[in-house]
Amino acid sequence: MSEKEYEIEHVIDAARNSNGSYALYTEYNESDPLSAVGQLAMYGPDGGSQILGVNCQLNAFWLSPSGAVWVVDDHGDVYSTAEIKFSEPHFKHLKYNDNGVGWKITKIFWGQLNGIWGSSDDDVWATSFNGEIFHWNGLEWTESFLFEAPNSIDGSASNDVYVVGYHGNIYYWNGIEWSKVILPNDIEPDEAFTDVCVVDENVVYITGRNGRLLKGNAIDGFEDVGVSGYSWYGVGNIDQRVFLAGGPKGIFEYVDGTFICLKDKGNPVGVFSSGGSVFFIPAEQQPRAWYVEYNPTDPKPWVRHNTV
Repeated sequence: MSEKEYEIEHVIDAARNSNGSYALYTEYNESDPLSAVGQLAMYGPDGGSQILGVNCQLNAFWLSPSGAVWVVDDHGDVYSTAEIKFSEPHFKHLKYNDNGVGWKITKIFWGQLNGIWGSSDDDVWATSFNGEIFHWNGLEWTESFLFEAPNSIDGSASNDVYVVGYHGNIYYWNGIEWSKVILPNDIEPDEAFTDVCVVDENVVYITGRNGRLLKGNAIDGFEDVGVSGYSWYGVGNIDQRVFLAGGPKGIFEYVDGTFICLKDKGNPVGVFSSGGSVFFIPAEQQPRAWYVEYNPTDPKPWVRHNTV
């Protein structure tokens, strides 16, 4: 948001579409982490530039099929570049730079929004740390409650959406209502699910902190294909290939029931896949924020990116 120098930068999300690649990151001083600010940068053929900067933390973003960008923050605001009109103004103390992008901003909640996903610009879901979930239908936002501290949201269509989180919570939206998914018998009810990746309506992967990797769907059920001794922090998919963030164990690919270590370094704690690439977010990013992109079609498939 400002030109102030901060001690710590940290990338928390990355994605790609036909316009280029994007990185969402936070900046703060170690002595005052609650005063973090957020930025979204875009990288194209001519380099990178900040396209959004705010005086609070940005927590997640989503690229819609139209190419629009949707972002959520710590104050309950939603930002979008889509051709829409919000009825409510943003948080009154919000200060931001849009660098000519023309963001539409609205406040939908008094609290932290921590996830966002949709099937179109008229069908968008935003999750909150407190457990409320919000839906945009193109005209207005509606609110319901799922469970506290969700960690991830993903889907394949307007009637195929998953939200996962702590205490064994997996919820599924079938286009009409949310329902809690029954866990496999060998999964403890307090399992901390860290991420969900919806490949299609039949194949969904869900990672757990205790080494669980669930495969299946809400209709037919899930099976645990994970492995003990690992903590899975995230899961992503490109071209039916499944990638996992193993923290200090490194970057893995799941192939025919086997976990193959692709990189045994980087300490990845997040995986985001889009635009033919998969992005790995490291836990430690000092002295400058960075992330890793893997694009199997590129002559140099592994690239480390630094923020602008």
